[in-house]
Amino acid sequence: MIMNKTFRSAACNDVDAKKQTAAIAAANTQRPASVQRFFMLKKWLGGGEVGKGFANTFARAPLYLIVLAFLSISQAPAIVRADEDLQSPSSPKRDSGDSIDRVTAFIPLPAAADPIALSKPDSAGTPLFLTPDVAARSDSPNAADEIWSAYIDLWKAHHADPSQAELRTLFGLPTGADVLITQRRGRVAPSELQWRPGSFRVWQTDHFEILSQADDVESRRVAESLEREYWVWTQVFFPIWAGRDQVALVTNDWNRQSTTADAHLKSLSSPARIKHGQRHRVVLLSDAESYRATVALAFQNTDSNAVAASTGFYSDTLRLSFFFPQQDLSSLHHEVCHQLFTEASANASRRRPTRGQLFATATTKDFWLVEGIAGYFESLRYEQSLAYVGGWESPRLQLARYQALIGGVPIASLGNLQGIRDDIQSKPDLARWYSQASLRTHFLMDSAGPSVRRSLIKQLADLYSPSKKAAEVDPPATAAEINPAGILRSLRVDDAHISQNPVKGDLSTLCLAGCEVTREGLSKQKPISGLTWCDLSRLPITDVDVRRLVADTNRMDQLSLEATGVSNEIVPLFRGATQLRELDLSYTAIDDTAVQSIPSSVETLWLTGTNLTDQAIDTLAALPRLQTIDIQRTKITEQGLQRFRQAKPNCQLNPLNIPE
Repeated sequence: MIMNKTFRSAACNDVDAKKQTAAIAAANTQRPASVQRFFMLKKWLGGGEVGKGFANTFARAPLYLIVLAFLSISQAPAIVRADEDLQSPSSPKRDSGDSIDRVTAFIPLPAAADPIALSKPDSAGTPLFLTPDVAARSDSPNAADEIWSAYIDLWKAHHADPSQAELRTLFGLPTGADVLITQRRGRVAPSELQWRPGSFRVWQTDHFEILSQADDVESRRVAESLEREYWVWTQVFFPIWAGRDQVALVTNDWNRQSTTADAHLKSLSSPARIKHGQRHRVVLLSDAESYRATVALAFQNTDSNAVAASTGFYSDTLRLSFFFPQQDLSSLHHEVCHQLFTEASANASRRRPTRGQLFATATTKDFWLVEGIAGYFESLRYEQSLAYVGGWESPRLQLARYQALIGGVPIASLGNLQGIRDDIQSKPDLARWYSQASLRTHFLMDSAGPSVRRSLIKQLADLYSPSKKAAEVDPPATAAEINPAGILRSLRVDDAHISQNPVKGDLSTLCLAGCEVTREGLSKQKPISGLTWCDLSRLPITDVDVRRLVADTNRMDQLSLEATGVSNEIVPLFRGATQLRELDLSYTAIDDTAVQSIPSSVETLWLTGTNLTDQAIDTLAALPRLQTIDIQRTKITEQGLQRFRQAKPNCQLNPLNIPE
């Protein structure tokens, strides 16, 4: 989120959350009885919660999850629900077996690195990953695209042989590392921070200056992340980057068919180096409390209470990004993406804005794209020597998939998303707006086809070109209304899609509920580490499939295996799940034996329709943190229920009214 004088948080307040919950409840009561029973199993509408306890989960999650957690239902005319006909001749058809739904880029490597071999095209000639040059050139090669393609070829050459001195000089990479980092004692900080000399350290990379009060380990980690993100951003959004003209000069007269990258660079009269201007400034606080205090001090004339809900932001008036150390770097990816579009674009002003100055991005009616593209960049992740952006596993899409395919939350039309920044940030349903803007941007970048992707990047270039007036900007192809069915269909994951586009790197959230994934499809996916929320409900999978997919549960907060083929053999998965707060094993074959292995950390437990008997009562009542449990349609008797009520009188028992 870009912060200006009129900053507003994307998170909903309690009143808005209750209104949204009531709206969803009202919508559910209007469904046919059979559909209503299904949704009763999937929603617990109490205390402002949407789904089964999502509110509490995402209160401790990154901002993008907080934003998604309070999605509301729009009354827009152009909506599509999960149970409507998805066939539309105007919607782009996705052949998941042939689709590539992400962008691949290259990262700086140490000279001694041993990078992985790049994937070759399959038998049909389809590349196994989509690099930015393919994204640019797949439908209309031209001179500008050739320069972009040449830039990617330079990175490919570095990836193939990181020891090439000419390439390392070109990118400004040190001899023995992938990022050059220096540090010194801080003397003068921006006046808004009111930091004393010596109370912070200054860490510098080629493109960033970090004013840090965090420890050295976290400061270095953030510095390395920022520098890698810079180079990925330049590859994905090359037409917007200020360095594109330098690349054009360096690659002029380079015959890529007959001359290698290093040979071409050696032939130049002097060593080539992509130079940069002023470093982008970042403030890194020691922890969340210091972050909130600093924000309150630096932005006394804004709603600083709203900032407390965030985990980072970029101020376009101060030209500063603010963060604190976190395991999940998605917030950093989001805000630094804003920063680079504002400060590293070809038409960016090198001067600090004057007081009251408004940027083009604040007055465009397509502010949805400004926030949507930053939400898209949150998905940045690394696997070995490559970077990936987008894809069906993007964090922004997981709860959006649950809400759209299971909860029936409608897809917003373009008209609902358009508006200038001040108007958007005054919306009562701001959380839903952010989610839908990100969902649409994901679709346009990954699923709508190369011509739409090209148009989107051109639209971004126009948005960040202050010299262009609105009348001079051609209407982009992305301005045309897209049938919401196409966006909804893109959320459905099937076996072929997983096989073609497996998850890259670690993943914090995964929702495949409502998708068309089988055991065969999951077998194509390597084990996933770092999951905090995993929903595999109603998939035709077994204990073996789940235990193979989920590599560890030490960070797991929510796990739903409702109506899957799991049994008592699933219990080894619970070992080490010391943070598991919500568990759903409804309509599975587990019995009293499995209950003995439920982690003591569980607060919400769904065991509807299982083989439990009265023998499980004492074990369930002994769970120290249990607050809510549903054991309807089991073999537990009324006497057993009474015994549970007496043993745990403050625990909510069977909150859903499930008819027999």
